[in-house]
Amino acid sequence: MAQNDSTDQEREATRYGSDQLEQAPFASSSAFIGDAKDSATQANVDKLLGRKRPQPHRSWTQRYVKLLVVGDSGLGKTTLCQCLLSVPGSDLKLHDGTATSHQQFLEDAESLCSTVSWDDTTDKVKWVYKIQDTPGYGDDLNIMNSIHLLQQYVERQNKIWLALEMDKGRGIDLADVEDPRVDLCLFCIQAHRLRPVDLRFMAELGKVVPILPIVTKSDSMTIREAATYRREVYRKLQNPQLPEPQGSAALGGISSAINVFTFEDGTLERAGLLQSHQSQTVPPFLVVASNDVNQDKLDGQDPVFWPERRYPWGVSEAFNPQHSDLLHLRLLLLKEACDELSAAKRARYTQWRRTTLAKQRHTSPGRMLLGLLLPVLAGFVIAKTGFGSKSTKQAVNDVSHKFRLHKITVKVRDNDADDDQHQEPQTADSHSHAEGHQLVEPPADRKFLGIF
Repeated sequence: MAQNDSTDQEREATRYGSDQLEQAPFASSSAFIGDAKDSATQANVDKLLGRKRPQPHRSWTQRYVKLLVVGDSGLGKTTLCQCLLSVPGSDLKLHDGTATSHQQFLEDAESLCSTVSWDDTTDKVKWVYKIQDTPGYGDDLNIMNSIHLLQQYVERQNKIWLALEMDKGRGIDLADVEDPRVDLCLFCIQAHRLRPVDLRFMAELGKVVPILPIVTKSDSMTIREAATYRREVYRKLQNPQLPEPQGSAALGGISSAINVFTFEDGTLERAGLLQSHQSQTVPPFLVVASNDVNQDKLDGQDPVFWPERRYPWGVSEAFNPQHSDLLHLRLLLLKEACDELSAAKRARYTQWRRTTLAKQRHTSPGRMLLGLLLPVLAGFVIAKTGFGSKSTKQAVNDVSHKFRLHKITVKVRDNDADDDQHQEPQTADSHSHAEGHQLVEPPADRKFLGIF
């Protein structure tokens, strides 16, 4: 009976093509089991498919992403973040960085940080996004003050996480602790012209955190100007060729590529960038942001958050892919590239931790104290035992003499081995002559490398 059933199934399979095989009635385990009436068939099915096992319970996890927003004053950094993170019905309050000072940032940077979170029900992950506002670097005459301020901030966040890792008595899993490390720097660039100070800032800050260049207020450029400027920014990011600034020889020039975060092709494709920018380079992103929202779409039956900028000659829509890259950037940062950003942050932090701990081992107080005490102890022993300069020279010469004898012996043995391979076997006379061979020792008064 079993052979007849299997024969019928094979005959049935020949009636279906390879592409329709999965749709065959026998290919469905539920239909096959449903048709089995007797216990013998049910036992065979259980033996073939195995018993149904309970699915593992998936618990919720919490993930953190911190974005550092950097740029000159007046470029619309706060408006950009507002458009990136807002959703219909939300009352998102971001810190207005118009009057953010360096002193305020130094004293309490967390007060300038805005937080938004949402739940990914598919993967059961609660994402917490933190937007760290920074002072506009055009407010300070010395650009290096702003650069060092942000570099120290990124380093300080890494040190906070390192202290948590090394704390033996923390008593809590790090997965439940808020991650202060910076994932990405959103660097805002003005339209029409990329200044040398912008390249300098991105190059120096890129040493501690990857850069994502964003051209704000791109609706001030025509279509041709926008395409030309995009290529120009991309070319300068790959090859800055920034000369050494006058009066600041310590800075040096910039010739290597700037550390720009590179998304994988699959991530860009899922965000729709490869389809809409087939002949253009991304990044940089050219975006339009606005605090004005289309009220008709927001108050409709299906509310849609749709920021736009109205002019006498038309409307520039922030989420229209033909007008701005903001929608693609939003998909990247908030959905498609979340795991990619987190993985890059962990790899970057691992390298930073390895370098930092290596420096701490070499500059630890115990090693420094040992380096100071060893010369003192050596001088004390020499003075106590009367180990003078003549005995020191003699000891070094003895060691040198023995070392040179060893090298000559090894060299002669190697030559004898080569002769044995290339010459005929030796006779008894020649063998006895080789046994009587004496090594010529160097003069006993030979100085070691001419030092003594």
